[in-house]
Amino acid sequence: MYSWKDHAATGFAFFGYAIPNFFFGIVLLLIFGVWLEVIPVTYNTDVAVFSVENAVQLTIPVFVLVTGSVGAVMRVSRNESAEFQNADFMKTAKAKGVSPLRAYAYHVMRPTLVPLSTTLVGQLLALFLGSSLLVEVVFAIPGLGRLTYEALVAQDTNLVLGTTLFFTFVAVVGNLLEDIVFTVLDPRISYDDR
Repeated sequence: MYSWKDHAATGFAFFGYAIPNFFFGIVLLLIFGVWLEVIPVTYNTDVAVFSVENAVQLTIPVFVLVTGSVGAVMRVSRNESAEFQNADFMKTAKAKGVSPLRAYAYHVMRPTLVPLSTTLVGQLLALFLGSSLLVEVVFAIPGLGRLTYEALVAQDTNLVLGTTLFFTFVAVVGNLLEDIVFTVLDPRISYDDR
């Protein structure tokens, strides 16, 4: 705890959490696409979906999307795991000779995943539904976010309502999966009385 690696990882996480995705995408596109010419500046739709070329051209957009959500996930997982690492059952497990990896996996990660799954579902939904819209526009990726943006600009009400309905459906299914994951991770949570 509180080593230089911890401070560096926390600083990187909060940098990603604080910087706007579209601005960070423009900066990375300028550096890696224009100055260094490592990635293509425009998205090529002629390549196969499951190919190395597609993976290369999607590295920067995926990195931009992930840096926005890693801060919240890291903060919650760090705080929750720190709480369980100093608990009495961890001291007992270490005294019994349980390996540190096994003790961490069973006694720290499992209870940490319950509150973390709430953050993960919320962050992933925000990532796919909100942030992807701007990133798809910046990187000219043909997707649902860019389609929604173009429908908003063209004032196509039916298409905006359709994409909003799809996003809402994904959010409802995500919350349902979150509740199911709660019962798998912590059997004490039960929805039988409701």
